[in-house]
This record gives sequence, structure tokens and C-alpha cells, in this order.
Amino acid sequence: MSIALCECRWTKIMVMGLVLVMTGTISSAQTFTVSPTSLSFTGAPVGMLSLAKTVTIYNTGTTNLTVNSYSLSPEFVLIYGWAPYVIGPGKQFAFGIKFAPDAAGSFSGQFTVNLSGTDVVIPITGKGLSTRAVSTVTPSAISFGPVPVGTTGTPQVLTIKNAGATSMKVLAVTADPPFNVAGPAYPALVKAGQSLNVQVTFTGTTAQDFSDVLTILYDVVPQTGISLHATGTPQTSLTVNVFSPLPTATVSSAYLAPLGATGGTPPYTWSVAPDSFLPNGLALSSSGTITGTLDPAVTVGSYSFNVQVTDSTGATASTSSPLVLAVAPLTGSNCNDIYFNVRNTQSPMVPLTDLGTLTYQGYEGGLYPDGTNFRPVDHDLAGSLIAQSIQPLDADGDPDPNGKIGLLSIGMSATFDTFVRFMSDFYSDPDRNPHLVLVPGAQPRAEAALFADPSNGAWNAISQSFLPQSGITANQVVAAWVDDVDSRSTGTFPSDIATLQPEFESIAQNLHSKFPNLQLLYFGSRIYAGYSNFMKKLPQDPEPYAYESGFAVKWTIEDQINGNPNLNYDPTKGLVMAPWMSWGAYTWANGLIPRADGLVWTCQDLMPDGTHVNDPNGRQKEANLMMQFFKSDSTTVPWFLSTEARKR
Repeated sequence: MSIALCECRWTKIMVMGLVLVMTGTISSAQTFTVSPTSLSFTGAPVGMLSLAKTVTIYNTGTTNLTVNSYSLSPEFVLIYGWAPYVIGPGKQFAFGIKFAPDAAGSFSGQFTVNLSGTDVVIPITGKGLSTRAVSTVTPSAISFGPVPVGTTGTPQVLTIKNAGATSMKVLAVTADPPFNVAGPAYPALVKAGQSLNVQVTFTGTTAQDFSDVLTILYDVVPQTGISLHATGTPQTSLTVNVFSPLPTATVSSAYLAPLGATGGTPPYTWSVAPDSFLPNGLALSSSGTITGTLDPAVTVGSYSFNVQVTDSTGATASTSSPLVLAVAPLTGSNCNDIYFNVRNTQSPMVPLTDLGTLTYQGYEGGLYPDGTNFRPVDHDLAGSLIAQSIQPLDADGDPDPNGKIGLLSIGMSATFDTFVRFMSDFYSDPDRNPHLVLVPGAQPRAEAALFADPSNGAWNAISQSFLPQSGITANQVVAAWVDDVDSRSTGTFPSDIATLQPEFESIAQNLHSKFPNLQLLYFGSRIYAGYSNFMKKLPQDPEPYAYESGFAVKWTIEDQINGNPNLNYDPTKGLVMAPWMSWGAYTWANGLIPRADGLVWTCQDLMPDGTHVNDPNGRQKEANLMMQFFKSDSTTVPWFLSTEARKR
């Protein structure tokens, strides 16, 4: 439907009573549309956030249109968008808004945005819903103790009770492999006084300690969670240690999944068990890898089969229960691009954490100098001492036992998506430090080049909206998580990284100047982006740029470790210019090729663009890696976990 712009300042176009779009002119060369012209939130429970709604500004003129400022009425919160921002001809810019009622009843307000001197007012309404449902969860933590690799521990029962006076629905109960949750179909109605039982299990996949947060999502009460703990113990006899679910496959697409065994004498020889069959198009090699391309006749669904393994002594073991391979529909991404090779070679790229002292294009791997994944002793000690000194602060930044500790995110849309999931998990984790507040500073389109500019409007949204909405001040922010890249690359290495690295260093300096008590900075990494390659639409940060951007982080941290005065964090060594810096969670893995810790990225983990992690699979996977880091690192445990959790 085309809409002609009139010469008046504002026009509302009505079709059968529905406001479709708002159009305006400022000068003969400046025209625009804003859609929608009003927002209505049908209802959100008190104390919870609604789903987001978007206001999009389209520059339909021939000259730049400037978003000068914005304002938002109480009870409604901004989740992305900033000002000032220049919208070029034919371009658009969006603001995201949620409804956050603090009481039952109807609310009305407005979102006002100034476009090149003209105020645009978008009315907003919402209804706060009251509930008398009360969720209680028992037990508050589950520990499976030692479980031999290749076996499943004794199932534990988790009870979710509605101790209130009105009904509630349990929308989902989730835990991460090797923990598993089995329960009813969701959503599950729990009436007042009734309970819902779910079964939690743990399967020993490797000989190590495991911890996780089981999360419970409701319709009318805030998300809750409990802690899960278990230990996988070594096996003395040959055992298959791969369990369902296998990484998800995609219809008519390539697939790869290596199997594993333990307790025997290598080498191992694998085969599909008699009377068991893989989906057509796939085969199991004798070395234990399922490969191939799914036959087009293989449809969406779950396929079960058993395998067996024989070691060099002739000992044989079979799967204790069938392996299940889920086949999912095409997502729109290039789901055949299940791994990516080093430029101009047939050798798959290797994660920095696995590359070690080997090189990529002549540059050494590892997260830190000398090809290691461990911080140098002096740098680690310095970070640990800083962490131990962190304490709650009041609004002015002074120590206060009742104060707050802020952790701020910086990045673009992929970071925004994951941090929202991370926040949800964090606030339902019983082990969290109650003084810690997470501030979602990452935003769609906010690439590294923007945050490298201290005067860019992307910083304004943090100070004007995200900090006050989180209930803290800039003086209370003590740590930051940065995961960002630029939206386009030239496709050359290391010249792309030679541009990105100084941007990271500028971001560190900007964080220091804008947040006077920010002392710790942790870098994340891009995940695998190969599923976006070779798509018709030009992908953002595709491979190998997504992988190579990890070198920008590595070299930025190395600059600080090597004593670059522009990144000095130690007041005894001169003027402080930046916070202490470290890797946080390194999340890149080469598609379906498992890295040393088993991490893979399936096509189903990403949205159709092959760039952004989907919800919940991909976002949960990345958020879990973050959570594992913050709950275990020596420089985060002192301020991330509660006193009780630190004592355990």
C-alpha cells in the first residue's frame, strides 16, 4: 500500500479504524514514516516484563534525518535504540519498548522522539495484571554425587507447588546436558494448592564435575531456578559415553557427529548395532563418526538407533539406550556449511582454545601469550586481588553494605540476544550475589566502531535509560562484558583485525572514563557464523571473520599484559587508562566439529540468517558458557556468587 505524503506536519492514515502509519514532512527533502503510530500491551503480570514491541522510523526523503532525542513514560522501558542517530535516505532505525507494570490496572503514556526538530508522539497503553499465585520449589538444590561415565544416576524428583490462591502455568522447565528434565507437556496448569512433579537425571559423559541451573518459566510469576551438581567418575571397563540427544540434524543437509568411548584400550572400532539403522544418507565410520547428507526422503522427526564399539583387546560395549537423532526443518541458513576451512586450504579452522602453540595464517593460537589458555600468573593474581576488593557501592560510588554491584554488557544484536537470556538465568539462580545487578548495554546495530567513539549516541542510551531502569548509577558499575565486532569486513586477515583491535582498546578506555569504578573487563567472542556464508543476502561478520575476530581480543589483552601504557590498569605504574582485562567465555567452535570440550554449533542453534543465536537453543547454550565462566573464574567468584555459595 503506498501512502502519499501531504504538506502538513502530521497525518494519520486510518483504514477501518486501524492506525497503520504516521507520515510527516519537515522540508521538501525530508520525509519520513513512523510505524506503528501507537502501542498497546494487552497485559503483563505485575513485576514482570511484557514481550517487546518495536517503533520503526523510515527515512523516505532524500537527505539525512536525525533522531535528536527520545523520552518514555514511566511503566514502559526502553530495551534498544538511542539518540542522536542519523538515518540516511532510504534507511530505517528502530526502538524497542517493553511494558513493566508495578501495580495492577491500566496505564497510559507515550514515547516521544524528536526527528530533526519535530516531536513525534506515539501513545502507549498497557494493563498490569495481578496474580495471587505463589510458586515454591523443592528441593532448593539437587546433587547426584558421583556417577560413573556411561551410566545415568538415580532420578531425582523436583516438585513445583502453587502455594497461592489462583492458578498459574509452568511454561517450561529446562536444564542443560548432561542433566535432563522429563515432565508433562507444557504449558502445564497448576491450580492453587496443587503441585507439579518433574524428573531430573544426570548422565556421566566425562570424568569431571558438573554444575548447572535448572530454570522454571511461568506465565504469571517470575522465573525461578535451582542449582544442579554432579560428578562423572572414570570407568574401568569399556563403555560408550555418548548419549542422547545427538547434535540436531537438518533435512536434506550435511551432518557430522563423532562418537566416544572410555575405559577400554584404543583404538576403537565402531559399527551400527544389528537390527538398527541410521537415517538414509548417513553412515557410521569404523573410527566412530557419523557423516553424510540426509536423504531428501528423511523428514522432520526423531530417529533412534544403537551402536557398538570394540577395543583393541576385543572387548565390546553397546549403547545402554538408543541414541536419538532429531531431524529439524531448514531454517533459511546455509545448513550444509557444517564447518569452515582455513582460507585457501582443505584444513578446518581450529578454535583458539584448541590451536595452542600452532598457528593460523602465521599467528599463534591460545587465548593468551605463548599459546596458552591460562592468564599469566602476574596478570591472574592482579585480577584476583581486584575481585576480592570489590564491594557493594551506593549511588555515589562509596562502599555500602546495602549497595549494589553493576555488571554491564557492551555489544551489538547477537550480544543483546544472549545477554537477555543470561539475565533471565542469573536472576533465577539461587547462588547469585543479591547485590549484583546486570545492565543490558548491548544493542542491535551497536557495532564496535560505535562504542569506540566516546561521543556516540549508543553510550547515551546506557546512561539515560538502561542504568536508571536497572536501578543503579554509573558509579556502581564495576565490571563489563564486551562481545562486539564490526558489521562488515573486507575479507582479509589480519587487516580486518588491525581495525578491530584498536576499537576494542578504545572501548576499554571509554569504559574507564564513563564508569569511574569499573575495574574488570571481560571479552566474549563471536560464535560460529558459517551457516550465514554464501546466502543470497550479504551476511554480517561471516566466516572466517567471526573466527578471526577472536585474534583482536587476544591481541588487545596481550597489549595490556605487555605493558601498553594506554591500557594501564595499575595506579602504581602510572595513569590508569583502562580496566584490567581478560577473556571471559570463548564461545567459537567450528560448526559440527566438536572442540576439545565437546562444544558444537548446529544450524538449529541459529536464526535463519545464520548469524544470530535463536531462542531458546542457541541463546541458552551461549548464556550457559557465560554462566559457567562467571561462577568459576577466580576473578569473578568473589563478587558474582553469594556468600553461601562461595563457602561451598
